[in-house]
Amino acid sequence: MMDQAQQAATTAPGLSIGEKVVVLMGGVVAGMSLTVLNPVLPSIEKALAHTPTDQMLVKQLFGAVTLAMVAGAPLGGFLVAKLGMRRLLLIASLVFAIGGSSGFFMSSLPMLLVSRLFVGLSAACIQVMALTLVNTRLSGAGRAKWMGLHVAIATLFSLAIFPLSGFLGDISWRLPFLEHLFGLVVFAAILVSPLSEVPQQPRSAAAGLASESIFKWMPWHYVALTLFTGAITFLPTIYSPFLFRDKFGLQPSGIGMIMLASALIGGLSAMFYGKAMRYLSVHAAFLVAFGLAATGMLIAALAASLPVMVGGFILYGLGNAWFVPNVMTSLGGKVLPHQQARAAGLVKMGQFLSTPLCVLLVEPYARQFGAYTVMLLACGMASFIFLLMLGRMITLGKNGLAAPAQVAGH
Repeated sequence: MMDQAQQAATTAPGLSIGEKVVVLMGGVVAGMSLTVLNPVLPSIEKALAHTPTDQMLVKQLFGAVTLAMVAGAPLGGFLVAKLGMRRLLLIASLVFAIGGSSGFFMSSLPMLLVSRLFVGLSAACIQVMALTLVNTRLSGAGRAKWMGLHVAIATLFSLAIFPLSGFLGDISWRLPFLEHLFGLVVFAAILVSPLSEVPQQPRSAAAGLASESIFKWMPWHYVALTLFTGAITFLPTIYSPFLFRDKFGLQPSGIGMIMLASALIGGLSAMFYGKAMRYLSVHAAFLVAFGLAATGMLIAALAASLPVMVGGFILYGLGNAWFVPNVMTSLGGKVLPHQQARAAGLVKMGQFLSTPLCVLLVEPYARQFGAYTVMLLACGMASFIFLLMLGRMITLGKNGLAAPAQVAGH
């Protein structure tokens, strides 16, 4: 299977203009689905929540998107074989734009909740297609470069979403819903530019088809890996504001500036991922990422002064930025072209699932022992995987350090 995947990668044809737009905007759309409404949730509650049940529904406007993305990621990976890449992206981008912006006209919380489900489903489909395009149309350094750009643009774009939503929300809580019309950018790019279809499973004899069982070819350990990386990504992001508040009494504005700096540095780190992969293997890149993240979280959790804690949090952001591009780049070399969409969908499902699952598991400990224990727990997970990767690299020897091209002497 590995030899076949590597052979297919050598014939990767590259990305058209429309495909580049989809790759860069796919992460932006997914990020928007989770962040656009956050600044106006209190305003929505004030305007529409009249009972305790209503107040719960307002908070689920975020939760519903997350759960829908858990379902939407694998759904997109399987639907592309039925509908085709172009048709699926056209449908998904329209659903995102119309479903998301429809909240501007709604005053019913149940209907708003339904619209958020469509937003999550469509956003996950778009991002999975973006990742599939990278893994089916590119190989080697090009694949790593565009995976890094996918994450970097999404991260940097997110820096503008919160202030934009806040500004619009000051005028009316309804206006941020219109930001979802950004999905029409993806729709227009697909209309005006060629878009390659995902390679389909070659026709074969019944015996060959039997070997196509997803339970046989899918590298399922990547789903487990992305659950861990998702936990290491989201737990510090969720609980660090409480740590900043509890240890140093920071106000939301101060916490926001620190998060802004971390996101900016993380976006720049992801942008340089492709260049780094000219010299590093996937295992070495994981070693760097987990090492930086673990060290940064340990420093942040135990810091006695604010500057030291901020330094640790920024160090964590440097490592955290490489998780997604490295997982997806590595996955691209493990499966055949016609399997890429399904594999990407299942792996992204693991990432989306990690947020609600991890919060559910660690919240009792955070309440009892404080937010710093969550940081230490995430640090422990990162350190554990760091040691696993280190052991793997030791068994591989010097070839485990360098990128394939470097090992081959190219």
